[in-house]
Amino acid sequence: MLSLKPSTLISFMYPEYRKGFVLTLLGVLIFTPDALLIRLTNLEFFSLTVGRGTIGGLAMLLGLALYYRRDFKKQILAIGGWGLVLAVLQGSFTWTFYGALMNTSVANVLVFFASMPLISALMSKMFLHEQVQKATWIAIGVVVLGLLIVGSRGLIVGNWLGDFLALMCAVIMAGFFTIVRGRRTVNLIPATGFGLLLAALVAFPFAIFPEMSSSQWVYLIIGAGFVLPVALGLLTLGPRYIPAPEAAMLSLLETVLGPLWVWLVISEQPDANTIIGGAIVVGTLLVHALWRMRSASAA
Repeated sequence: MLSLKPSTLISFMYPEYRKGFVLTLLGVLIFTPDALLIRLTNLEFFSLTVGRGTIGGLAMLLGLALYYRRDFKKQILAIGGWGLVLAVLQGSFTWTFYGALMNTSVANVLVFFASMPLISALMSKMFLHEQVQKATWIAIGVVVLGLLIVGSRGLIVGNWLGDFLALMCAVIMAGFFTIVRGRRTVNLIPATGFGLLLAALVAFPFAIFPEMSSSQWVYLIIGAGFVLPVALGLLTLGPRYIPAPEAAMLSLLETVLGPLWVWLVISEQPDANTIIGGAIVVGTLLVHALWRMRSASAA
């Protein structure tokens, strides 16, 4: 059973909920150009996994070592058994996500990924005994509807392996947010760094390591050396202050804002379904966040 103890961390300028919301939202927003950077890097799966996992994992651990200095070893040891589970989940997510994209359509992945807040809500109730408010359930339902609209035009039937892996992505990320919430007094950021290195280690025997152009190296370093570790670090901090289902729901913003970067940089214009569904998701998350902050302030 996960332990849900009161946080001993002091809010530096926000009430607890607002602080968690800002941290999670920043992590999601920093993550939004990641899909574009992956496309611009233009590497096959195994080489990409080795490159991103190695650079991202080392960048994250080096940043923590510089920040904590003499306490770095203490921070590593403090992650405990649940930290190791989190590292395995992080590494597994990389494999299941890319495996899903290789075996089914992006639309199918989106649709199954939309179940993440629902799964997270069930896990929170089962393991953390946190009740999900009625307004949050409604917001989750509307967000799921928005993502169904986004993915509806590209749905394909029959790719059961890809669909299963996409569903596993949702389960893994729901578990990720639930563990972070449950172990909220522990800094689990080092675990995500180890998870990236684990994904790279498993992919290494299968990687081709082609010759890369200077532009490919730039995109790889920006994505793996900055976007990935910073975004993951923030997404590991945020759920310490807000319920896991709400963190999971916020993370779905990346699926609707990511295509905007692709549109702006390589002129791949999103279709009407993406715009309509994305507007529903963004609008719902905004209204829900304002309501939750007002409720938290009034409490």
